[in-house]
Amino acid sequence: MHPDNRSRTYFVVVSRRGSGANPFGWEIQRRKQAMGVKVSGAGYRSHRAAQEAGNSALDKLLNDLSREAETNG
Repeated sequence: MHPDNRSRTYFVVVSRRGSGANPFGWEIQRRKQAMGVKVSGAGYRSHRAAQEAGNSALDKLLNDLSREAETNG
């Protein structure tokens, strides 16, 4: 877990988005308040692959938000 997400404010939701060879996708969501933008990915062969990709994207998002806060802080 990313150190800036200890309260689990942001999380990854994985879902099956159809049939075919790559039906799984992920989406990053924020508790209590909508994010204002949709951060998601699709086209994964398995639930696990989508979860890993979503977690990587969440880490990148949190790193970017942390850097932005330091710059504007």
